[in-house]
Amino acid sequence: MTLISKILLVLVLFASIAFMGFAAVSAVGGPNWSKEKDALTDYVFEYQSGENPTWSVKTRRGQEQLSSSPVLAKVIVVAQKHKLQQQNEKLDQVSKTIEPLKKTIQNWELINKVDKAAMDDRAAELEQKIVQLDQQINQLANEGIKISQQIQDVNQEASERRADVFRLRDQIDEIRNERFLAEQQQKTLRDYIDRIQGKVQRLQRQKELLERVVLAPENNAEPKKELSQN
Repeated sequence: MTLISKILLVLVLFASIAFMGFAAVSAVGGPNWSKEKDALTDYVFEYQSGENPTWSVKTRRGQEQLSSSPVLAKVIVVAQKHKLQQQNEKLDQVSKTIEPLKKTIQNWELINKVDKAAMDDRAAELEQKIVQLDQQINQLANEGIKISQQIQDVNQEASERRADVFRLRDQIDEIRNERFLAEQQQKTLRDYIDRIQGKVQRLQRQKELLERVVLAPENNAEPKKELSQN
């Protein structure tokens, strides 16, 4: 027997002893492998009966064949190891993203801090402008009130002046009417005076004729004739 044969014999012996021990533990007081199998919902366990009954396990997603063995516990352990490996890989992936995320968060916090300070400054500036605009609005409102009062005063004065103009126009019309009446009366008086003067002149001539008749009776024929004509 060569050295290699002896080594192989020892390995087979140890494997047989380990298998027998594992089977004994499983049969006597080991875990409830049926419940362990049912708990692994991400895996599919298949049992093939016959001369050499065999358990096999594969992933439910992707149908990747993981292991096969006459002992259910062995394939369950393989599935558990595979699940643990998958979880470790996911954990590594998540862990790898933590540092970049931390840096990203720090950058965002810094940016937000800077932006917050800038926004606070901008907000303070806008609030100051709002205060100034409120003051300007109040000032313009007060000026508007004053101007409105002045406009009312001007309108009132204009109304009074228009009333004065209307009164003056009425007075002018009255004066014109009175002047017209006065002119008519003056004309009437002139006509009356002219008539009176005519009568006075006629009476004066009659007086002169009478005087001539009385003072010169011998020559009264002609004056009497004139007197009869008047």
